[in-house]
Amino acid sequence: MSTSEMSADAEKAASKARKAELGALLKTWGEPATALTRQSMAFGAAQYAVFVGFAWGAAWAVSALVNNSAIWPGLVLALACAGLRAACQAAETRTGVEASLKVRQTMRALAARKLAALGPGYTERFDSGETTSALIDAVDKLDGYYGRYRPLMGVVMVGPLIIMAAAFSASYIVGLIFLITAPLLIVFMALVGAGAAAASKDQLTTLQRLAGRFNDRLRALETLNAFNAVERERDGLAQASEDFRRRTMKVLAMAFLSSGVLEFFAALSVAGSAIYIGFSLLGEMPFRTGETITLQTGLFCLILAPEFYMPLRRLSAAYHDRADAEAGAEALAPFMTEADTANEVSPTERLVAPAATIAKREDTPPTIKFVQAGSVYPDGRLGLAPLSFEAPAGQITALWGPSGVGKSTALKLLMGYAPHTDGQVFVEGDELKAPLIGQAAWIAQRPHVFYGSLIDNISLFDRSLAAERVQSAAETAGVMDFAASLPEGLQTQVGDQGYGLSGGQAQRLALARAWAVDMKIVLLDEPTAHLDGEAEARFLTALKRISEGRTVIIATHSPAVRDAADQVIRLETEGAS
Repeated sequence: MSTSEMSADAEKAASKARKAELGALLKTWGEPATALTRQSMAFGAAQYAVFVGFAWGAAWAVSALVNNSAIWPGLVLALACAGLRAACQAAETRTGVEASLKVRQTMRALAARKLAALGPGYTERFDSGETTSALIDAVDKLDGYYGRYRPLMGVVMVGPLIIMAAAFSASYIVGLIFLITAPLLIVFMALVGAGAAAASKDQLTTLQRLAGRFNDRLRALETLNAFNAVERERDGLAQASEDFRRRTMKVLAMAFLSSGVLEFFAALSVAGSAIYIGFSLLGEMPFRTGETITLQTGLFCLILAPEFYMPLRRLSAAYHDRADAEAGAEALAPFMTEADTANEVSPTERLVAPAATIAKREDTPPTIKFVQAGSVYPDGRLGLAPLSFEAPAGQITALWGPSGVGKSTALKLLMGYAPHTDGQVFVEGDELKAPLIGQAAWIAQRPHVFYGSLIDNISLFDRSLAAERVQSAAETAGVMDFAASLPEGLQTQVGDQGYGLSGGQAQRLALARAWAVDMKIVLLDEPTAHLDGEAEARFLTALKRISEGRTVIIATHSPAVRDAADQVIRLETEGAS
């Protein structure tokens, strides 16, 4: 075997294994809606059982009309079954939609919790536009899979068998035609579907890249203007949009091809059944079949014939939903998987344990102690070499050192934003088993400022927070130093990303948040890295006031911050800050 053939075999094996992994993921994600999916399957299968009664009633009524006998028994049976079938179809659709909605709601909630658990240590490594596209567009691509395709899998297994059994009871020849042609349809659908899956995956990947590129260029519009690069990037976005259009049309072409193949073979099979029944009724069959076809049984089989292929037609129409779902799962899987392996603690423990920990703590600042605690990321990159220190309760502890030494990672480890792979961390003597999310304030180099008023940004839109508390936080953190001169004071609206505020003002706003919710632990990651001397001095003055009654750990390489701290821990081993 040549090297190229071995490579091709290995690629096929890897592709097959990946599809199995994605299938397992989709099965797991669909567990919350399992009951609804089974109900949809049951209603879908029931409608085909009811259709057998409709077909028999309709054939009975027509035969009776031709033979001048009473048509009412057959007509009543057909109408009753038609109404019952419509009810089954409505119930199947409704439960399928509810199953899809439940899965997508669960996935969005899970995605939000996963991202909160991973924190900026994960999200800062990826394009925000691409991540947003994955979480929105990829989740939406699960809609058809759980709403239509997954319930149809059970219907396809049962529905044709019900129709086939009814056909065999009337004519074994027609039953054999159904039995022989059905596998051929499935084979051709699978061949076309493989191409549809690849096309759908390419389309979603292109959409994610386009969303990321557009978001990145929009945020850097000022820089692009300054360097006269707007027209070039405009042309690049136009080309990327055109590429996305071509890939979208390819997905549609594959969907039409799949439907066309199915309709072609289904038409041939129905025509074969019609020809056999027609020649049998005319007595022109060139060979003996060993069965007698009457008008009623012939009509019964003819009515059944198109319906036998209906589940396969519906599956063909929904087959691209599976390809879409696999593409969506491919986009969602990386950060979902990393969230599960980022720490030894399970996702459920990471999300539930902090609240329980808060309930046990006294309303006093705790002592935080690192004992040879280290962090190594899943890709093998060293985040923090084993580190030991103690941050006394109610004091400011500065982690001092140059960039790249692991200061930021030490803080992210406490919040669960970086994996805790070595040593131990103790909070007030208790070993930390879950991140400090919910009991520690986090202030980054560039704290996020939301579009809204200063009050909204301090309270984080928590309407239950007392106005007096917000006012006090603003005064303590020095926000009133600049808010008092604004036209509407704390009611002044600020733009997204802090538009209208300086870097130092945004940092003091972040300090006010920590004071307003009364967090007893405050973690600051290089808060003065982008501030000038005057702004840094004002920030440190506010920090001194905020730090009273709190345990503060601040990562910095600023001499001014180091001098303001109660103790300084120097980090020298190379890590990744």
